[in-house]
Amino acid sequence: MHNAIGISRKTTAVLLGVSAAGFIFNSIIYIMLHQKINLGQDITAFADRVSVYVGISTILLLLFHFAAIATTLLTLRVAKKDSVLQAFIFFLSIISTVMIAGDFALCSDIVKEYGAGLTEGILSEFIILYFSQLIHLIFYAFAIVLILITSRKTLPDNGAKNLALKDEAIFLDVQYVGIFTSIMGLAILVALSLFTPLWAIKKGIITLCIVLLLPYAMIVAYWILLKIREKITEWYDEKQFQDVTKASFISLIASMFILAVFFLIQNLYSKFALMNVIWFPLYFFITLLVFSSIVLYLNKKAGE
Repeated sequence: MHNAIGISRKTTAVLLGVSAAGFIFNSIIYIMLHQKINLGQDITAFADRVSVYVGISTILLLLFHFAAIATTLLTLRVAKKDSVLQAFIFFLSIISTVMIAGDFALCSDIVKEYGAGLTEGILSEFIILYFSQLIHLIFYAFAIVLILITSRKTLPDNGAKNLALKDEAIFLDVQYVGIFTSIMGLAILVALSLFTPLWAIKKGIITLCIVLLLPYAMIVAYWILLKIREKITEWYDEKQFQDVTKASFISLIASMFILAVFFLIQNLYSKFALMNVIWFPLYFFITLLVFSSIVLYLNKKAGE
């Protein structure tokens, strides 16, 4: 495991340096594309000229993200203590990876819409594109932190005596990722509600929710995989089972209150059509936030 993490860390460091140039290049191209559209210029020749180079840069970005995800997962596997930082890096890595595909889709839509004379929604698409670049930039910063962490970390042996510690660490990291996922999901839903027309929300709400849930789904899948590989027969130890049971009961009560609020809003405010579109993801992210927060609180309280 020491060798695997070392190789993965070095690969991530090399790809970070190489892909950073591609990231800068792509960002400059997006700005130039935006400027040309603002000036009403023909972008067909420009798009054809740079498309190959943008594609190469995107491939480098993807390789770097995959290497960083591998390094994070290997580190989480052997960790004897939970880490908010590493859980956040994992969460950020998945979001940033998915947004690379979103960058490609956005650029394609912008070029097609501008060529067809449909310029109404282009500004909002550029805002999303720039937000995506900001996420990538933040991830680059945290990837450097990840490389530093893995280069200094003293890794534990893989003996049976550390199984309980590793199981507890990854269990808590799952809760951290659940909190990050729910907070980002709620923030994006609020932003969409304030600044996005209802038709656009209806069009993209399902895809958006799938993207937002990917980090949590992947960390849960990774936790289950580790359980199977380590041949841990009990899914939860006694303390984890108590925490999950209490958190589940409180989440159940909270979810009933949340659904009651949604029911009143939908029936008392007939013009509030937005709730009919976002009620389920809103309910899910709030419930996930309550559940993961309570599990963490109970665990940390017991450890004091």
